[in-house]
Amino acid sequence: MTDHTDLSRRQYVKTAALSAAATTALAGCMGGLDDGGDASTGDDGAWRDAELAAVPAAPDDRLYSADNTQSSGETIRHLTWSGYEAANVQRPFEKKFDCQTGVDLFTSNLDAFNRLDDGAWREFDHATFDMAWLPDLAEAGLIRPLDYEAWKPYTFDKYTDLFQRENGYEFAFLDEDYNFDADGQLYGVPQRFGWASFALNTDVVSESDARSYDAAWADEYDVGVYDLPFWGVQIVMLREGIDPYATHTDAEVERIREATVALFENAAGVYADVGSLNTALAAGDIDIAFVSGNWINGSLRRGGRFEYEARVPDEGGVIWVETTTMLKGSHPSVSTNYLAYMQHGITAKNLMWPTIGGTNVVPHQSSIDRLNRRQRTVLRIDDLQDIIDKSRFYTGVPDLDRLVSVWEDAKAEATG
Repeated sequence: MTDHTDLSRRQYVKTAALSAAATTALAGCMGGLDDGGDASTGDDGAWRDAELAAVPAAPDDRLYSADNTQSSGETIRHLTWSGYEAANVQRPFEKKFDCQTGVDLFTSNLDAFNRLDDGAWREFDHATFDMAWLPDLAEAGLIRPLDYEAWKPYTFDKYTDLFQRENGYEFAFLDEDYNFDADGQLYGVPQRFGWASFALNTDVVSESDARSYDAAWADEYDVGVYDLPFWGVQIVMLREGIDPYATHTDAEVERIREATVALFENAAGVYADVGSLNTALAAGDIDIAFVSGNWINGSLRRGGRFEYEARVPDEGGVIWVETTTMLKGSHPSVSTNYLAYMQHGITAKNLMWPTIGGTNVVPHQSSIDRLNRRQRTVLRIDDLQDIIDKSRFYTGVPDLDRLVSVWEDAKAEATG
């Protein structure tokens, strides 16, 4: 999130959202606009054509039913991460609601945000970002507020305790200044989560060494560095005892630089993508992958290589939460059905175990309860509480551009 405050834009966005929501409420009181809505669901459909209107949800699980929809060949368009496009995730909805889903994948929150902000919001209905981008999306007027009470039965009522508003989970809610606030307005729903740390071959790395990121700087292990500065600089800062989510002093930046140079100097290899990193782990070329997480080494574990674990040491890890939003602009008649479907326990379970893409955890307790013993082992369900207790939520690095440059310069210095 940017440091400057654009009051005129914020005021415009808030005014537009409130006006649109009021229009929707008035239309609902007057009843029955024949625009594809259905009065029996409590949704007259007027919100779909009001650019920033709050999104309602039909009660009594009606959004799971196709009986009250008028879809015929519509396409739901979703901008999101790998795994969501899997056939076992999308095909059941397409079949039940007689529509198509167009899933467009991205690998960078920043690139996806800039794409939407440049006008591509017209091309999509739903977008799933890491939760730290929710304030930027709302402040830019790109996403709609959601009616919390209406959506709660489809979403938060299904989640584990960690993701409950009353327990302090704030990363789906924003106050009027677009800051996270558990008492604020709902703008997105958690869909999938995981952690960033480092991955170890537990047959090689001792339990005592696994307790600290120092192992990645140690001579006795072959270390592979994943050239992913976004996460890399955050984990370096945790190792150095520096708060990743504060603005950093020149002295702190120099410490980060020195540690990053030392990391690259100790590396047996530098890897540009997940595939090459996992190949190096599986081949025994490296003992430690820095950085890694369940979204990276999960594919190895799914293949039966349980010796590879994304460990969270004493310095901590970082939790990311993919959060699904509904974009401004017009929506197809089945748009709310799609959001409810993606949050259904069966769908969320399939998203943990997709036919293509990464292997990650979801916040849905009902989905976790559906996992068999092997799936729980692959996903490390029984380790989650310890991982969560040691980690902190990713909330955005204010001087990320500067620190990415530090990473790149350190890599050049060490490997050049």
